Amino acid sequence: MAAADAVGRKSAFRRGLNATRLAVASAVTVLIVLIVAYAVTVVTRTEELSLSVTGGIIYVTQESVQPRKVGLTFSVQANNPSGRARFYYTGLRGLVFPVNNRTRKPIANFSHGMKDMVVAPNSLLQTDALVHLDDIPLIAPYFDELYNSSSASIFSNAMLTLNGTLEVGLYSVHNKSRVQTVYYCWPLTMGAAGNASAPDMDDNVPCGTSDPME
Repeated sequence: MAAADAVGRKSAFRRGLNATRLAVASAVTVLIVLIVAYAVTVVTRTEELSLSVTGGIIYVTQESVQPRKVGLTFSVQANNPSGRARFYYTGLRGLVFPVNNRTRKPIANFSHGMKDMVVAPNSLLQTDALVHLDDIPLIAPYFDELYNSSSASIFSNAMLTLNGTLEVGLYSVHNKSRVQTVYYCWPLTMGAAGNASAPDMDDNVPCGTSDPME
């Protein structure tokens, strides 16, 4: 009888131990799922990277007469307020438009001159762009008006679009997902280098991911 009681107690103990193990394993599984879900949520917050054009101005310069070439210079500030995510905005291409009556025609396009942006958590990165353009017929009238005018700028309603691949990672680890992202910076002023005043750091023009013309 005593032996049967001992066996019964051992069986009950084992059942309790197994139930405890199952409960702990389930809790650990739930915790892992929650951690993964949180990490994915943090990693995919691409909207947290904000861009702005320093002083809201693009400078135009004549780099050479023969052959005639035009250069554009401007600065873009990237702000990452996240304490965990690191942003990679790479392979940047751009277009410059004068906006008239909410219509626009590109006068310059470029695929070189903009460095990749790698923005660490809780940091602000300024990227200076120097874009070399052939003085094609589309931009020539604006360039001539700028340098033959007594005004320091030809217009104050220009738009810059930046198109690149945006990746997000926790700390230094890249996320596998890549999102092609366009930023629209508007309204900007185009001014002649040497004539236009230096940009006011308090007058940065923000860039959004929604087209303001639509």
